[in-house]
Amino acid sequence: MMVWRILLPALAAGLACAAALADDEMALQLADQAAQVSEKPRDVSVLLESALLVGAGQPGMQRQSVDVRWNGRLGQDWQGVLADRVDSRFFDAPARNQTVNTLKEAYVSRTIDERRILDLGRINTRYGVGYGYNPTDFLGQGTVRSVVSADQESWRQNRLGNVMLRWQNLWDSGSLTAIWSPRLAGQPDNRGSSPDWGASNPRDRLLLVLSQHLTPTLYPQWMLLNEQDGSPQLGFNLSWGFDNATVLYLEWAGGRQQRMVDRALAADTPSVWHNRSTVGINWSSAGKLNWIVEWQFDGAAPDRQDWQAVQANPAQYGAYRAAMANSSDLLTRRSAMVRAAWQDAMIDKLDLVAIYNLDLIDHSASHWLEARYHLGACDLALQWQQNRGGALSHYGAGNTAAIWQLVFDYFY
Repeated sequence: MMVWRILLPALAAGLACAAALADDEMALQLADQAAQVSEKPRDVSVLLESALLVGAGQPGMQRQSVDVRWNGRLGQDWQGVLADRVDSRFFDAPARNQTVNTLKEAYVSRTIDERRILDLGRINTRYGVGYGYNPTDFLGQGTVRSVVSADQESWRQNRLGNVMLRWQNLWDSGSLTAIWSPRLAGQPDNRGSSPDWGASNPRDRLLLVLSQHLTPTLYPQWMLLNEQDGSPQLGFNLSWGFDNATVLYLEWAGGRQQRMVDRALAADTPSVWHNRSTVGINWSSAGKLNWIVEWQFDGAAPDRQDWQAVQANPAQYGAYRAAMANSSDLLTRRSAMVRAAWQDAMIDKLDLVAIYNLDLIDHSASHWLEARYHLGACDLALQWQQNRGGALSHYGAGNTAAIWQLVFDYFY
């Protein structure tokens, strides 16, 4: 019976895709016979997703997801945004079934004039020029409720926003943003239907962001975070278009913090200055092939000696891994990432993506591949993931067997 939970929605979406393709073909036939009429963009977008995950030693799992986004006008100077995602997982053992709701965004926006905007509500701010690790993504820490992909971009898109008051002042070559995000709850709430204010707003925070184009290809950004019971944190982002095909980028954050292991164990240790950084290169070829190579560093994370000490203590190791389970921070001090994406690979509408993550401290690694075919309003994707490393390593802990995931998306 469980298989019908994925087959029936996929079949229905497939019929919708076939109908959409037929409509597209008819539209092409009529294009030469009638003038094109511009349509008002829809305020609502919907994603229906079905997924089947299988792997040696893994419990069978099927997932149904609904992702809805509304962006519409509420008046002459007012706009509203609502984005919500529901992930329902079905296992071989029904007692493990779970549904998680992620209220990503819910806010109103007031355009005061052509240069000033005021926003109020839950907003997902995504700061940082890095791809796999973003030390300046200050407000996004601990806001992922449901992981549906190993691709970090999915984590940034499908997470809780923060409740905030945001003021933006814009000019031709830059902007100044001020964000106040208040404390709403002290601890995360893991209930599936919870808005989880404790994950998105665990303490009072004030963030200032100054962005300024120095040249058409040189774009720096400066950041200052002040948060309750914490030391101020500085942030800096820089992207430079070296040529038409190459972008070099740097992301840095620094400030006084406890070591990450001490934070996970709630140890009473002093805060000291730590640097976090990402350095990378993004290169695109004429053949629609894109490469990203990235080096990542977190001075507060364990180095080789500290990591070996944590691994040797089962209680510390378990507590640290649990605290970092859905964190976007680095588990150890140094990592590297390579990402390759090929659009229209070999045939039209077929996209290939490969991501390789390497822990430079314990040399464990994660491999992730995706083949995605676009079919009108539908996508069909096959994903493969495998980790390697020692039993207590970053990526080797748990099952290292290959995992396959078949994903069917319908966009409306």
